[in-house]
Amino acid sequence: MATSMISRAQASDAGAESWTSAIQDSIANANPYRTTESHVKSGNRTLDKKTVEALGSDGAYQLSYRIETEIIQESPTLTKSITRTYHPNLDRNEHLTQIIEAETRGSDDGSRTVKTVSNADLDGKFEVKEREISVTKKSFDLQKTQTTTYLPNTTGEFVPSMQINGQQKQGPNGTIETKKETLFPDLNGRWYTYEVREQTVNGDTEERITDERLSRRDFVGNVSPVSEVITKEKNVNGGLTTTTDNYSVDVPGATRDQILHPLQSSTTVQTTEAGRHVKETQVLQPDAVEKGSSTVIKTKDIVVKDDAGTEETITVVAQYPDGYPSVVSVETRKTEGQH
Repeated sequence: MATSMISRAQASDAGAESWTSAIQDSIANANPYRTTESHVKSGNRTLDKKTVEALGSDGAYQLSYRIETEIIQESPTLTKSITRTYHPNLDRNEHLTQIIEAETRGSDDGSRTVKTVSNADLDGKFEVKEREISVTKKSFDLQKTQTTTYLPNTTGEFVPSMQINGQQKQGPNGTIETKKETLFPDLNGRWYTYEVREQTVNGDTEERITDERLSRRDFVGNVSPVSEVITKEKNVNGGLTTTTDNYSVDVPGATRDQILHPLQSSTTVQTTEAGRHVKETQVLQPDAVEKGSSTVIKTKDIVVKDDAGTEETITVVAQYPDGYPSVVSVETRKTEGQH
């Protein structure tokens, strides 16, 4: 059983905006925690803060971590950001543990971002541990991005350690094709492909099909398919129906044979009425050992909203191959109205 209490406040002035939110979670057999977030924008500066606290043995909430991100739009083509992460030390006071700085210069045909990650040592001194350079080039129907990560070697010199080559192409009839290739250097510094992720999206807001394919390098050096996810979305009379079919070469209880096998299928139906949103999901998971038998998991998520706030109830029921159904969990969340 889990319970969440959420509150939110928002304010805006001419040229400025801000909001704060607080979420308190209580989950069975887990330590309660609460999250506080705030957002302030004024002029060309934006400051976002997130604080996560956990309930201590003394009954008081104690800091787990805090993150602050400041973004400065120095000009239409230059953006700078700095992210600071704080953790508690043995003295329970918060200490700055990591700084991430980024600078992006843009133009009509692309952009270039340089990012550095610095971590604090035991004495609180900061040292750059990672550098990242990302270059994006745009054309009419194609966008390519190359991101290279640099790490220090044994002598402290920064050398390339990973590269991601991505591209997105706009095809006819609204088709979008995306490809992301991850490469690593070998002992001689030559890049080799470790993983390839591809996605094809066809359709429009009424009916859309998304095909996601993952290929990965095996132990003999070949890059071959390991999984595929096909998602179909259909809007009918204000209701959204989504069906998802998952395929994989890895099936529990079976030996890999380099063939994509059905792993899981699901159907989600979402309907909205006055003040009430219902989302029902059914997941079918075939049993690899007992052919023809499956585990069915049904989730019903009901959200009711009125002037007092929002109440959400999530019920999960599982039906196993022997036909015996059981309630897995019931979760209720209440959100106070905005002020």
